[in-house]
Amino acid sequence: MTKEEVRQIFNNLGERAKSFFFSKDVIAFLFFLIVSALFWVIMSLNKTSDSYFSVNIKYINVPKDIEFSAELPSSISIKLKDRGIVLWTLFKNSQDSLVFDFEKHPEIHNNGKITIRTATEFEGQIKERIPNTTTILDYEPNFINIEKGALKSKKVVVSLVRSITCDDQFCFSDSASISPKKITIFAPSDIIDYIDTVRTEVLRARDLTDTLVQKVKVVMPNRCKTDNPTVEVTVPVEIYIEGLLMVPVKVINVPPHYNVKTIPNEVSVKYNIGKSKFGTIRPSSFQLYIDYNDIIGSNSKRQFITVDRSPSGVINYKLSPESVEYLIQ
Repeated sequence: MTKEEVRQIFNNLGERAKSFFFSKDVIAFLFFLIVSALFWVIMSLNKTSDSYFSVNIKYINVPKDIEFSAELPSSISIKLKDRGIVLWTLFKNSQDSLVFDFEKHPEIHNNGKITIRTATEFEGQIKERIPNTTTILDYEPNFINIEKGALKSKKVVVSLVRSITCDDQFCFSDSASISPKKITIFAPSDIIDYIDTVRTEVLRARDLTDTLVQKVKVVMPNRCKTDNPTVEVTVPVEIYIEGLLMVPVKVINVPPHYNVKTIPNEVSVKYNIGKSKFGTIRPSSFQLYIDYNDIIGSNSKRQFITVDRSPSGVINYKLSPESVEYLIQ
């Protein structure tokens, strides 16, 4: 059989199918089928039936000083009875959570275990959301069991985790500050005794040109709670200024009856520092030295200078020269 003959057979089949599906008899059949289906849907929606609806539970005012021995249910299933159209409408609007308020149950603090009837807790909230014609048939689960254990409290330091850079010509004018510096955590005694510090989430910022103030979440260790889920972090940033000072070079560990002089006896220190601290820098803010013990153990006539101390906030300092000659007398 040639390709042309095969193509002709498929064309003939297509023409027959087209004439069949678009014939008056088939169109009439499909019309009555659709109408029948619509009547069936309408009758079903008007018929009384029952159905389960799952609704989430939102827990509020949860005490921080207790730990639950078992996980609390995140939702309940409610069996309702009414006409199908009403139940269908309720299903569309069943996304709002039911609220479980711990402040309404002070007995939790006085008992290790309590059982609360689901109907007693939520029936009022449910009836506010359903028509008078709707009947509540059942709840699943019927009871909420709450088992608790006491937690210890402790104040711990909050440590900032950050990845921050400043733009060109800008610098950190001071250390980042956290408010509050300490927070109270609640945890079982076998855990809390080993916790002295909690960390924040990573605070990320790039190319800062001004002070950053931002709330950052605290990362709580497993089975720990806190009243302060966030802290406010301040990262001071300002433009920096270049400074230049002449700073003397000292010689340390010189034996008695010896005198060692450096040539030159002072060197220039070029540095960058935030604008607000520029006026606080003095030559005495730096401490430069060479060590006599290095001199006697070296054949060189020059010794590199060691920076023993530099002011807080100074960045990118440079000595000129970086080494000095010496004269022992």
